Amino acid sequence: MTQIVIMKFVIDYIKKNKLLLFIVLPAFFLYMLVIFPSGTFFCFKDACGINFWGVQGHDAIWHLAIANVSFQKFPFIAPTFAGENLYGYNYLLDFFIFLLSKIGIPAIFSYFKLFPVVWFILFTGLLIIFARKIKDSKLFIFLFLLLSYFAGSFSFILTWIHDKTINGSSTLLPQPIMHMMSNLPYAFSLLPFLTILILMKEKNLRLKNVLIMGLCIFLIMGLKFYGGVISIFLIFTYLFLTIPFKNIKKLIKYSVIICLFIFSSILLFYDPMRSFKSGAVFGWAPFALVHTITEEPNQFYLRDLTDARYYILAQGRIGPRFIWIEFINLTLFLIFYLGTRILAFFYLGFLFLQRKMEKFDLTIILTILFSIFLTVTLVQKAEWWNTIQFFFYAIFLLTIHLARLVHDLIKSNKPVLIGLTALLLLLSVPTSLDLIRLFAVTPGATYLPVDEIKALNFLKQQPGGIVLSPLYDKKWKNYNKPNLLFAYEDTAYVTAFSGKQSYLVNILQLRLTGVLYQKRLARLEKKDCSILDEIDYVYEIRKLLDEEKIMVKCRPKNSKKIFENKSVNIYSITK
Repeated sequence: MTQIVIMKFVIDYIKKNKLLLFIVLPAFFLYMLVIFPSGTFFCFKDACGINFWGVQGHDAIWHLAIANVSFQKFPFIAPTFAGENLYGYNYLLDFFIFLLSKIGIPAIFSYFKLFPVVWFILFTGLLIIFARKIKDSKLFIFLFLLLSYFAGSFSFILTWIHDKTINGSSTLLPQPIMHMMSNLPYAFSLLPFLTILILMKEKNLRLKNVLIMGLCIFLIMGLKFYGGVISIFLIFTYLFLTIPFKNIKKLIKYSVIICLFIFSSILLFYDPMRSFKSGAVFGWAPFALVHTITEEPNQFYLRDLTDARYYILAQGRIGPRFIWIEFINLTLFLIFYLGTRILAFFYLGFLFLQRKMEKFDLTIILTILFSIFLTVTLVQKAEWWNTIQFFFYAIFLLTIHLARLVHDLIKSNKPVLIGLTALLLLLSVPTSLDLIRLFAVTPGATYLPVDEIKALNFLKQQPGGIVLSPLYDKKWKNYNKPNLLFAYEDTAYVTAFSGKQSYLVNILQLRLTGVLYQKRLARLEKKDCSILDEIDYVYEIRKLLDEEKIMVKCRPKNSKKIFENKSVNIYSITK
C-alpha cells in the first residue's frame, strides 16, 4: 500500500513539474543499466549463458544463495557451509526475495529486475518528500535529485593525473552513487533512513513517529548493519536535542522504545553471542583507511609525507608534526572521497556563524562526524576496508547541504556565483559518467554457461542434500574471457542455482559472518576422502585437472554418476 501511495505521489508531482523528467528519467535508465543486464541470458558469439557485470558476479549471487537456500529450515541455515546456521548477517532483503519466490516469482527476477524498479520509485518519492520538507522549491528539488542521483567523488582527478583519463575513476574510491545498484541492501536501507529524516522534519515529536523511527531502525539493521549504527546515533542525537531536559520522563520513554527495536534487530539478525565466537567484528586501527590516499601509487601518492609518518612512529615521538601529517591525510581523504560534497561543510559553517543552524542541521552534522569517526578509526575482519560503508551515510547526508548551497548560489542572481555553480555541478558527475562506460560494455565480467545451467537445473530437481563443489583456485581465472563463473571468483553460484546447501564455498562470506571454516578447508585442500561421508552430491567441473578432482582420487564405491554433459559431472553419494 505504501508503495502504491508513493508511486501515485511521484507520478502526480512530476506531472505538475515536468522539468523533473529531465533528471528522473535519465537517472532511472542509468541506474537500471547497472543491474538490469545482470542475471539475464545473453549470447556473445559462442558464449551463451546468464551474464553478470561488475561485482554482481559475486555479491548478487551470495544474496541469491541465501534467498534460495537459507530459509528452507529454521533456524535459518548458512547457504555455503553445511551444518552451520545463518547468523551475523543482514539478510532481511533476501528474506523478502524468498517470500516472493513462494508465490512463483523467481529470486533472480526479484533481485535483478523487480526490486530495482520498486526501489527507484520509492527512493525518488521519498527524496521529493524530504526535499519539500527542507525547501519547497522546484529548483531545490531538481538540484537535490540531481546531486543525490549522480554527484560522485574527485577520483577522476586522480586517474587524470596518472593516466590522463577519467576511465576507471568510478571504481578507484568506493562510492554509493549509482554503485548502490551493486549493493541492493545499502540502496534499500536508504528508504527507512529517508523516512527517519522526513519524520525529524515534523514540527511535533509524537509517540507514533517514535514508533515508526524504531521500526525504521529495525529494518535498516536487517538491511545494512553500518546504516543501523548510523541511524541509532542519528535518532538518539535528535531525541536529546529535541526533548527538553525538564521532560526527562518523555526522553526516557522514547529512548526505551527505540532500544527495544534495536535489541530485537540485533538478536534476530546478528546473534551476537555466536558471531563473536570467531573474534571481534571490528578492530581499532586509527587512520588505516585514510592512509591509502597518500600511500597508494594510483591515488594522491605522497612518498615524503608517508616516510615522515613512519619515521615518527618508529621513533615513538608523537607530536605536532605527526598531528599535522595526519591532518593532511584526513583532509585529502575527505576531499577526494566527498568530491563537491566537501563544500557542504563550509555551508554548515556558514549557517553556524550566521546563527541559522537549526536543531535538524546540528543533528545532521553530528551524525556526519560520527560516521567519519567510525570510518577512519575502525577496520573489519575479513575485509578490513569494509568500514568505508559507514562513510556512505555521511556522503548521503552531506548531499542535503550541498543542494542547499547550490540552490542559494543560483538564487543569488550573481553571474560569478552562477558560473561557479555550473562548474561545481560539472565537477560532480565525471565518476558517474565513467560508471556508465563500465556497465555499458559487452560482454559482462562473467557468465554461467548453458551446460552448467542445465546441470544445476538437474541438481535442483534432486532430493535435498549437501553439495560438494570444487575448491576455488585463482589460476582458473585465465581459462576463458569472459570468465566462466566457476573460474571468476570464489562464489556461491552452485548453491544459488541448485537450491542446495554447499559443503564449503565463498570463503570471504564465511569470514564476514564469523563461521569457523578453517579445519574443513584444510581437509578439502588435502582431498580428504572422508569428506565424501558428509555430503550427498559432488558437482565436478570436467575441465579441471584430475588432481583437482576428489572423485578421481578417492573413487568411492558408494557413488553413482547421475548427470553428465561436456562441462559437468554430477555424482550422488549413497550412505
